[in-house]
Amino acid sequence: MNDRVLVTGANGFIGSHLVRALRGAGQSVCEHSLRDGDITACPLEFEGVAHVFHLAGKTFVPESWKTPKAFYDVNVMGTVNVLEFCRRQGASLTLVSSYVYGQPRWLPIGEDHPLSPSNPYSHSKILAEEVAQYYSEQFGLGITIVRPFNIFGPGQADHFLIPKILKQALDPGQNRITVADLRPRRDYLYVGDFVSLLTATMVRPCGSVYNAGSGTSVSVTELIEIINRVVEPAKPVCSEECQRPDEILDVVADVSRASTELNWRPQTDLTKGLRQMVASKKLQIEQTS
Repeated sequence: MNDRVLVTGANGFIGSHLVRALRGAGQSVCEHSLRDGDITACPLEFEGVAHVFHLAGKTFVPESWKTPKAFYDVNVMGTVNVLEFCRRQGASLTLVSSYVYGQPRWLPIGEDHPLSPSNPYSHSKILAEEVAQYYSEQFGLGITIVRPFNIFGPGQADHFLIPKILKQALDPGQNRITVADLRPRRDYLYVGDFVSLLTATMVRPCGSVYNAGSGTSVSVTELIEIINRVVEPAKPVCSEECQRPDEILDVVADVSRASTELNWRPQTDLTKGLRQMVASKKLQIEQTS
């Protein structure tokens, strides 16, 4: 009987949170991470899998401009490999995609917003979605696509914005917080809330696309103001005023579909999520000191 769940990218930021949540709910979980083999060609020799959460992929957008082929290899052909596994197992799939909308034509952004790649990473994710939808149409696979906006939480790599700011805020040797640009606004969703949305897709009919966000946007300036209230003493802010070409200045997710169809709503606001990140980082510092 197929009742196991496979998580690819299981040791990543989101994957590790998802695996813990699934096991905490009594689910039998199989894990695949890079150490187990390249997702583009690994045979994925698991049995009894009923559902797959496909999180494995290359994610750091600036890097995609330097090594675009690697992003297409992993994010597109890796998805094909996972789809072939689902076809053999008769398993359904939750595919995590992101940054596919490009410059917003309207806000908030609903799932029917046109897709527009703005970098090799986003193009690779759009192609992965197209492949998944083709497999659904031609092979009858149950596919659900979830499009997270900006996920944050404990365990996120330091090169992402929030961990980078928190690292400076918590460092007694830093007398200020330096960022590239204060203008961009982003829709931040706590990782625990994202995981609850992912797990909800297992018990609903497949075939839908869901945005994952908070439904509000916060500028870098506002983000630092909140962090300065969470981490004391507050530090002054320095902007390098480095404006990226084609920068998207505001992004807000319309999450009404997930609310209506999955009965899902975010439970952790930005301040609460940042407090949990600070507590986690302080504990990490204590353990390594």
